[in-house]
Parts: sequence; C-alpha cells; structure tokens
Amino acid sequence: MIIAIDGTAGSGKGTLSKRLSKKLNLPYLDTGILYRKVAFELFKKEKKTTFNFDKDTIKLMIEIIKSNNFVNIKKNDFLRDDKIGLLASEIGKIKTIRTHLNSMQIKFVNDSVVLKKGCILDGRDIGTIILPNADIKFFITASPEVRAKRKLKEKVNANLQPHEQKCMFNKYLFKINERDDNDFNRKISPLKKAIDAFEIDTSDLTPKEVEEIAINKIYKKKT
Repeated sequence: MIIAIDGTAGSGKGTLSKRLSKKLNLPYLDTGILYRKVAFELFKKEKKTTFNFDKDTIKLMIEIIKSNNFVNIKKNDFLRDDKIGLLASEIGKIKTIRTHLNSMQIKFVNDSVVLKKGCILDGRDIGTIILPNADIKFFITASPEVRAKRKLKEKVNANLQPHEQKCMFNKYLFKINERDDNDFNRKISPLKKAIDAFEIDTSDLTPKEVEEIAINKIYKKKT
C-alpha cells in the first residue's frame, strides 16, 4: 500500500507517518527533510539564510543535491531550526530544485514497489503532485495556536517566566502563520488538500488517537 500524507507545519503529519510506518512495517520518507537538507547545506556554504536565488545560487543548490547523501538524512537541531525551515520553504518555490528532489521521491517509491513493500511519504504536495494515485491520502492539520503551543512545549525552558513564555508563543505563532502563507500561496506545488484525501484535525487529539483514526481509514480502504 502506498500512503500519501500532506499537511501544515507542526500539525503532526511526521508523527503520524512514523507511527504508521512502524505499525504497518512500511518504509517512510519525510520529503520535507530533503528541502531542509538543501537549505542547511546552502547556509553552511554561504553563511546566510536570505537569497535572491539567481542562476549561481540555483547551480550551487543542484551541486549540493548531487554531492550529498539524501538517502538516510538524520534530523538534528540545525535542520529543525526555524530559519532553515523558512529557507526550505523558499527553496520549495524553485521549479528546478523541486524537479530534482521530486525525482528522488519517485525513485524511493519505485524502489519500495519493486520490493513489494509499499511506502509512506509525507510532505506538502504528496497527494497532489508526487503520488496522485496513492492508495490512500491524508491531509493533517491543526490550528496555528495549537501548533504554536506544541512548539513552545517542545522548545521552552521550564525556568522561563510566564511573560517570557507568552513572548515566545507569539514568536512561534508568527513564524507558523508566515510558513503557512509561504506553503499555501507559492506558485509551484502549493500546499493543498487532495480532493480524495481524508482530513484529520489533530488540534484536540493525541498522537495515538490520530493513528487510530488513520488505521481505521486504511483498513476500510483495504476491504
């Protein structure tokens, strides 16, 4: 079975993908990490996160893609950095770069099919562009406020004062709304729900509850 999972940043699509991968014994590719890897390597070379993306910069990114290991990328704090995430979103607007990274994603799917395993991909254009014929599609979302609270809980120091936590919450909320605006409104492969995708709002759900809803949909799809 091929499963496509799309959704907003911080909505829990990665958590769901990992849980389904373990539950169903299917290989999983976080496609967003590919863009973050390009962003991070570009940052390391240029020491900045703001670009005009001229021909030389695009050429450099293509060289990065060709010269780095994009098969087993391990997440770290640098890849999770908010500035790297925003840069990755900007890189996602570039058609040439998307074409190169899309090819990697398709190869991952084809290799999985050859092994008769199926696979799970998550990202922002999986059900609409990469895998329009996936066996089942999910669109994962949550309110910006809930996503900001999750980010705060993940990052915040317990010793911070309430007013400091509120300041950080507002910062995260701003960045989430900024990222959403980039993802939904870019001209190339914008984030949108596939017509045949099941939408799950995780705002008031635990990861286990989200998994159970998804598994139920998958089993119904199989029968």
